Amino acid sequence: MLSRVRRKNRVLPVVILAILVAVNAYLIALLLRPEPEIAAEPVAPSTAATTPTATSSATSPDAEQSPSPTSSSPIPESSPSAKPEPEVIPTKRLIAAASSREAWRATVGDCTTSGNVERSTDGGKTWKRALKSDLAPIVRLAFDGAGNLYTIGGVGQDCSTQYTAYSGNGEVADSTDSPMDVWFSRPKDRDQVYSPDNNKAAPCDASHVVGLSSLSTSEALVICTDGAAMVTSDSGKSWAEAADVPGTLAVGSGGDRYWIAGTTASCDGISIRSLQARDGELTRGPSRCAPASNVTPGGVAIDYSDNTIWLWAGKKVKTSSDSGRSWI
Repeated sequence: MLSRVRRKNRVLPVVILAILVAVNAYLIALLLRPEPEIAAEPVAPSTAATTPTATSSATSPDAEQSPSPTSSSPIPESSPSAKPEPEVIPTKRLIAAASSREAWRATVGDCTTSGNVERSTDGGKTWKRALKSDLAPIVRLAFDGAGNLYTIGGVGQDCSTQYTAYSGNGEVADSTDSPMDVWFSRPKDRDQVYSPDNNKAAPCDASHVVGLSSLSTSEALVICTDGAAMVTSDSGKSWAEAADVPGTLAVGSGGDRYWIAGTTASCDGISIRSLQARDGELTRGPSRCAPASNVTPGGVAIDYSDNTIWLWAGKKVKTSSDSGRSWI
């Protein structure tokens, strides 16, 4: 009996040792086993990367933001800056249309700088110097009842008024220092307007005259730098504001109406409109848009003849024979 107990006592440690060896071997096998490969999954886009950052109210509206490279939707481009409009000042250009093909144009100059007169006979495509004018400035360029071109401007140190008319071949047909039966601004002070009856007035009051045009010896229109359209029907004895046309840069006449050229928010070039005078009021025609670029302050002139609008704006002269719908 005693021998059996001793035999059991010897077997039990052996069994325990065998179990411990087996467990240890299993654990070592687990440690030495190679790890399985882990498949890479695409990272979900970050919410911050796909949502455009809100612009602070203090940020300049012209500042550009770089789009996120992980953005799933394009960021709209920033809108271009508004085109600067030329300042409204007294015109530095004049144009007088004789027909759909022929016109004369002049730079105004000032009391110390002579104006320059040129002529086109091909619808404004080319221009040649036509007159040797010493007028400084040239304040009026138009045609008389006989069809002669005339200029009115300043001469001498006192910038006194001089009228000269030219025949078709460029010869002087008439000249005087006391012009009558014509509308013009005083060369030394262009805000002073003289009528055919020699009435003198300053229609623009606190502002300045942009330009002057007439329909007859009794009817004329003056555009002021503040946008006021001043009209007279009694040869300059009285003037009244008939419309407000801000942005107007030039005025002409023809076809029994006035024509104005200027800037408006709806036109990327020069806006053209006719004004018909009736009983001291101006009825506005439809607004048309003429292409123009590089327009400087004072750098616009307009006139009308033979169903053709002539527009000098920027570097080019353009014409329209369909009331401004198309231009060449």
